[in-house]
Amino acid sequence: MKMITTLLAAFSVFLAAAGSCLGADARYGKLLFASPALGGGASGKTCLACHEHGRDLSPETLTRKTYLVMGNPIGTLAGVINFCIEVALRGEAIPENGAEMNDLLAYLPVFIRNNGGKAQ
Repeated sequence: MKMITTLLAAFSVFLAAAGSCLGADARYGKLLFASPALGGGASGKTCLACHEHGRDLSPETLTRKTYLVMGNPIGTLAGVINFCIEVALRGEAIPENGAEMNDLLAYLPVFIRNNGGKAQ
Protein backbone atom coordinates (compact mmCIF):
# COMPACT_ATOMS: atom_id res chain seq x y z
CA MET A 1 0.00 0.00 0.00
CA LYS A 2 2.87 2.36 0.85
CA MET A 3 4.37 1.71 -2.59
CA ILE A 4 1.07 2.58 -4.30
CA THR A 5 0.82 5.81 -2.31
CA THR A 6 4.40 6.69 -3.25
CA LEU A 7 3.73 5.96 -6.93
CA LEU A 8 0.57 8.08 -6.87
CA ALA A 9 2.44 10.95 -5.24
CA ALA A 10 5.16 10.70 -7.89
CA PHE A 11 2.51 10.66 -10.61
CA SER A 12 0.92 13.77 -9.09
CA VAL A 13 4.26 15.56 -9.25
CA PHE A 14 4.64 14.42 -12.85
CA LEU A 15 1.18 15.76 -13.73
CA ALA A 16 1.96 19.11 -12.14
CA ALA A 17 5.24 19.31 -14.03
CA ALA A 18 3.56 18.28 -17.29
CA GLY A 19 0.93 20.96 -16.78
CA SER A 20 3.66 23.55 -16.34
CA CYS A 21 5.35 22.43 -19.55
CA LEU A 22 2.07 22.74 -21.42
CA GLY A 23 1.63 26.34 -20.31
CA ALA A 24 -0.70 25.57 -17.42
CA ASP A 25 -0.10 27.71 -14.35
CA ALA A 26 -0.76 26.01 -11.01
CA ARG A 27 -0.36 29.36 -9.23
CA TYR A 28 -3.24 30.81 -11.24
CA GLY A 29 -5.15 27.56 -10.68
CA LYS A 30 -4.83 28.20 -6.94
CA LEU A 31 -6.38 31.65 -7.37
CA LEU A 32 -9.22 30.17 -9.44
CA PHE A 33 -9.80 27.47 -6.81
CA ALA A 34 -10.39 30.23 -4.25
CA SER A 35 -12.39 32.55 -6.53
CA PRO A 36 -16.17 32.95 -6.16
CA ALA A 37 -16.14 34.45 -9.68
CA LEU A 38 -14.99 31.20 -11.36
CA GLY A 39 -17.32 30.55 -14.27
CA GLY A 40 -19.29 33.65 -13.36
CA GLY A 41 -20.39 32.01 -10.13
CA ALA A 42 -23.39 33.61 -8.45
CA SER A 43 -23.53 31.67 -5.16
CA GLY A 44 -20.54 33.32 -3.48
CA LYS A 45 -19.00 29.86 -2.94
CA THR A 46 -15.57 28.74 -4.08
CA CYS A 47 -14.00 25.34 -4.79
CA LEU A 48 -12.06 25.86 -1.55
CA ALA A 49 -15.28 26.26 0.43
CA CYS A 50 -16.26 22.64 -0.27
CA HIS A 51 -12.75 21.18 -0.47
CA GLU A 52 -10.97 22.97 2.36
CA HIS A 53 -7.99 20.93 3.60
CA GLY A 54 -8.49 18.51 0.69
CA ARG A 55 -11.93 17.36 1.83
CA ASP A 56 -13.30 14.73 -0.60
CA LEU A 57 -10.09 14.81 -2.66
CA SER A 58 -7.32 12.21 -2.71
CA PRO A 59 -4.52 11.17 -5.06
CA GLU A 60 -7.05 8.83 -6.68
CA THR A 61 -9.07 11.90 -7.66
CA LEU A 62 -6.43 12.55 -10.32
CA THR A 63 -6.45 9.06 -11.83
CA ARG A 64 -10.03 7.78 -11.76
CA LYS A 65 -11.63 6.59 -14.97
CA THR A 66 -15.10 7.73 -13.86
CA TYR A 67 -16.52 9.82 -11.05
CA LEU A 68 -19.80 9.82 -9.16
CA VAL A 69 -20.75 13.29 -7.95
CA MET A 70 -24.04 13.76 -6.10
CA GLY A 71 -25.28 10.58 -7.75
CA ASN A 72 -24.28 11.75 -11.24
CA PRO A 73 -21.74 9.71 -13.23
CA ILE A 74 -19.10 11.96 -14.83
CA GLY A 75 -16.37 10.74 -17.17
CA THR A 76 -13.57 13.28 -16.65
CA LEU A 77 -12.06 15.40 -13.90
CA ALA A 78 -12.72 18.47 -16.05
CA GLY A 79 -16.36 17.38 -16.18
CA VAL A 80 -16.42 17.15 -12.39
CA ILE A 81 -14.98 20.65 -12.11
CA ASN A 82 -17.64 21.99 -14.48
CA PHE A 83 -20.38 20.16 -12.57
CA CYS A 84 -19.23 21.89 -9.38
CA ILE A 85 -19.01 25.26 -11.13
CA GLU A 86 -22.57 24.88 -12.42
CA VAL A 87 -24.15 23.38 -9.28
CA ALA A 88 -22.23 24.70 -6.27
CA LEU A 89 -20.97 27.99 -7.69
CA ARG A 90 -24.08 28.52 -9.86
CA GLY A 91 -21.91 29.59 -12.76
CA GLU A 92 -21.30 28.56 -16.37
CA ALA A 93 -19.08 25.65 -17.36
CA ILE A 94 -15.63 26.66 -18.55
CA PRO A 95 -14.05 25.17 -21.69
CA GLU A 96 -12.58 21.77 -20.85
CA ASN A 97 -9.47 22.50 -22.93
CA GLY A 98 -9.24 26.18 -21.97
CA ALA A 99 -6.53 27.94 -20.00
CA GLU A 100 -8.59 28.21 -16.79
CA MET A 101 -9.35 24.48 -16.78
CA ASN A 102 -5.71 23.64 -17.50
CA ASP A 103 -4.61 25.90 -14.65
CA LEU A 104 -7.07 24.26 -12.24
CA LEU A 105 -5.95 20.80 -13.36
CA ALA A 106 -2.31 21.82 -12.85
CA TYR A 107 -3.11 23.06 -9.33
CA LEU A 108 -5.06 20.05 -8.08
CA PRO A 109 -2.04 17.72 -7.76
CA VAL A 110 -0.19 20.42 -5.79
CA PHE A 111 -3.22 21.04 -3.57
CA ILE A 112 -3.83 17.36 -2.93
CA ARG A 113 -0.14 16.68 -2.25
CA ASN A 114 0.14 19.64 0.14
CA ASN A 115 -2.98 18.58 2.01
CA GLY A 116 -2.14 14.89 2.08
CA GLY A 117 -5.33 14.08 0.21
CA LYS A 118 -7.08 13.75 3.56
CA ALA A 119 -10.22 15.41 4.78
CA GLN A 120 -9.49 17.56 7.82
